[in-house]
Amino acid sequence: MEIAALLLLSLMILMIIVSPLGRLSPAAILAGAWGLVYALQSIFASDMKSSFLATISIFSITLAFAVGEIIGCKCLKSENIKLNNISNLNHELDIIKNESRLKKIVIFFGVLSIAGALQYANALGLFEASSFAELIILPGAARAQIFSGELDVPFVSRIGFLLSYSGVILSLFYYYIYRWRWFLALPMIAILLLGMSQSGRAGVMIVILQIIIAVYLKSLVIMKQSAMHLLFRGLLPPILLLTIIFFAGQFLREGFSSVDSSDFSRVLYTLRGYLFGGVSAFSSWIDNVYNVKNISFGRYSYSSLFAALGIYPQAPGVYDEYLAISLTGETSNLFTAYRSFIDDFSIVGACFLYFLSGIITGFIGIKFVRGRSDFILILIPVISWLAYSPLSSLTYFNSFLLSCFFPFYISRSLLKS
Repeated sequence: MEIAALLLLSLMILMIIVSPLGRLSPAAILAGAWGLVYALQSIFASDMKSSFLATISIFSITLAFAVGEIIGCKCLKSENIKLNNISNLNHELDIIKNESRLKKIVIFFGVLSIAGALQYANALGLFEASSFAELIILPGAARAQIFSGELDVPFVSRIGFLLSYSGVILSLFYYYIYRWRWFLALPMIAILLLGMSQSGRAGVMIVILQIIIAVYLKSLVIMKQSAMHLLFRGLLPPILLLTIIFFAGQFLREGFSSVDSSDFSRVLYTLRGYLFGGVSAFSSWIDNVYNVKNISFGRYSYSSLFAALGIYPQAPGVYDEYLAISLTGETSNLFTAYRSFIDDFSIVGACFLYFLSGIITGFIGIKFVRGRSDFILILIPVISWLAYSPLSSLTYFNSFLLSCFFPFYISRSLLKS
């Protein structure tokens, strides 16, 4: 674990130094996310499994993305790269004159997303609760029914998911260009309602992660804050909020049947498995389960999209098997992003796909720092996918895939001068 942490954190530092994007390097964020998980695991979960093959696979895929990023940055001449400035927006989008229009778009997405969240809650039967106590219990029961196949939510009731994540990206675009305003919270409230409806926490945690990314980009590019100022003023509060969301989400799943000191200790132990179980389960999987001959060409990496297109049915939670993560018999499901791409395309294929993704991301990143601030609409979801990859892959969800290009399309179509 210590060697894996050292390799990945060294790659992060190297990318900050050699990448034309510097501290904005998505590859540095990807390597840093994996390195941080390994470093924390060596401290708080040293009893969990780790393997040489898993370390080499994770490092190879991350390195492939980093090399691709540098090549993507070099696709444009690298002279005179300057960090973004508000006035540079006039080159492509006359966004200064269109603040009112962008505000209306965000409010429209926010209101529609909240309506969709309420419709989703109604489809789950939450409005049938006769008391507050019953309302607390129903989301956990609804979640179990969805995963077991007993409850099928109509597509029209899932529209809130599809719209709200794109609305969050548009909100963060507004925040990046201007400032925080109350209506930017509307799509985020919709995500919170959707998460509470089925006692899920991943969606809310992803949104908080995207807020952290937006704050990080704005602090470096526009406000030009120091790293320490950024950590304590901009990033520490959302990180603490992530911890609160995890505990609250876990107790909501359990219907708040018991909340005492022993329960907090138990949930803290669950948090340990949530943070580090993916890496350890990946080690178990690649050593004992992975079959290089089984290639599924996107069935897992884009599971919701395949299901929506009728190509292949989606298993509950993408994967439904549990693997050993410690010598004490502790087990965990395995959602780690690299697992799905290796399952679908092999280790070599996953390296190649991440290499291509790195080229595209590097090209977008270098355009962003040269003044195309609308490219932040793509960078925020892409970087959140990279940063979240030790835990899960966001490409599992159609709502995330839509948020990668739909907000950008909206800005290009409706915010032209």
